[in-house]
Amino acid sequence: MTVEDSIDLSHAPVSDSPTESLLVFQITGNPGLIEYYRTFLTLCFDSLRAKYPDRRIKVAGTSLRGFGVQHHERHQSLSHDSNPEGPYDLEQQIEHIGQMLERAIESQTRPNATIKVVLIGHSVGSYILLEVLRRRKQSPSTQQLSNDAKVIGGICLFPTVTHIAKSPSGKKFSLFFAIPYFAVIAGLVVRLMFSWVPFTPLQRLVGLVTGFPSPAAETTTAFLKSPGGVRQALSLAGHEMRTITADAWDDELWGVSQAQDSSDNKTKLFFYFGTNDHWVADETRDELIAARAATGTPGDEKKPTMEIDTYGTPHGFCIKHNDLVAKKVEQYIDELMR
Repeated sequence: MTVEDSIDLSHAPVSDSPTESLLVFQITGNPGLIEYYRTFLTLCFDSLRAKYPDRRIKVAGTSLRGFGVQHHERHQSLSHDSNPEGPYDLEQQIEHIGQMLERAIESQTRPNATIKVVLIGHSVGSYILLEVLRRRKQSPSTQQLSNDAKVIGGICLFPTVTHIAKSPSGKKFSLFFAIPYFAVIAGLVVRLMFSWVPFTPLQRLVGLVTGFPSPAAETTTAFLKSPGGVRQALSLAGHEMRTITADAWDDELWGVSQAQDSSDNKTKLFFYFGTNDHWVADETRDELIAARAATGTPGDEKKPTMEIDTYGTPHGFCIKHNDLVAKKVEQYIDELMR
């Protein structure tokens, strides 16, 4: 296996006639390496290809900025800011994902064919997902997404969208982030520790210590040996603590506002929370569900569907629990396509 900075799984029907396209675009958590999700996205792709053989299917995703391990220069070339070397904050990651999503849509564009888009966000990727949607709705004339594409759904997995600092891990890490230059120092220490260790022995050590299967151990090793990956992850986490606080989105995005009734760009949201998720406090999760979730009563069908996992699936599901979550995503996409 080779650790890549993007994933692109595509299926085209035998017929060349205009056909509806479905694009599923994954937004990663932190650390933002898309390779962690290859098994999960492959399972999703295989399911979609079997269910919709007459549709053009694309399942794609890209690493967040600053996590590049194969094509670092390519990620830098996309930068239009004054800090091309990173680390990149949450705002810059949102802009980057908007750009990458547009590129994925452009690759699916065909004459006289419509494109349905489903976004999947994991952890902080769910926050990025909601921000991409918010900016599209607020500025339709300057939206990054093509007018030929309609985002029909957003699936937020183990989402950290409010008050991340109140979570068990958030409380612990907040103490470290109070230390001046913590991300810089920690990143330097990791580089000094692992830069001289050959890749294969380090991968074996990572697998032994963490219990990760081989693909996840390889991706983690690439992350540890990347020039600035650890610093980027810690810098972004610190920015998440300061930025992800109260619910930042309006009623229209949440499907509450009646203004959506006249829109052709309705987006149905799904939230799949963990039980005892160390990055999501139970009380903030329950408050969000009480305030925003659909209850099953007539008239609130456009509100988000919010569920709590009952299988003990961990926050980092993409390491060992891909099958279960892929089946849940399959259910959500089935509902969206209906």
